[in-house]
Amino acid sequence: MKFLKFIFFSSFMMLFTNCSDDNADATPFILSNENIVGTYNISELNIETKVTSTTDVSGVSIPFTVATSTSNGDVFQFAFVLNSDGTFSASGQFVRETEITLATGDVVTNEEILNNTNSGTYTLNSENAKITFVSSIGDFLEGTYNILLFNETILSLNQEIEKLSGANTNEINTSISFIR
Repeated sequence: MKFLKFIFFSSFMMLFTNCSDDNADATPFILSNENIVGTYNISELNIETKVTSTTDVSGVSIPFTVATSTSNGDVFQFAFVLNSDGTFSASGQFVRETEITLATGDVVTNEEILNNTNSGTYTLNSENAKITFVSSIGDFLEGTYNILLFNETILSLNQEIEKLSGANTNEINTSISFIR
């Protein structure tokens, strides 16, 4: 019985050590200006927004949520082009479905077709996996985005920003994925 266990264990070890990675010679897809150039379509768009304000209670400033909203894109007919000279263009339309939840608990929903035309320049920071868009026309893409995923077919971006609007603060988290 010990001999059978030895043979089984030896066979298992030889099988385990002889397996090799089929992709051992595959070169990883590097985030670079040359590799990011291309024409993309939107595959996913999500925007989460939280609106907060503050109130004064006995001299203490207390923050409270005024509203939250979730927007999701759908039915994308949109082209996004990154050029080798550091310029970009984006045009097309998509449906944006938005659900707003007010502090009172009321929920408002909205669905609209958005037509966008946008162009400008972009700067890629490969070391920190960030891309910055400066729009000259439109505002579909504006500011710095973290690059979450980049390969031969997918470019996935995320941006978290805070904007002041009067006495309110808007915390906006935008996730957008493109496919070549």
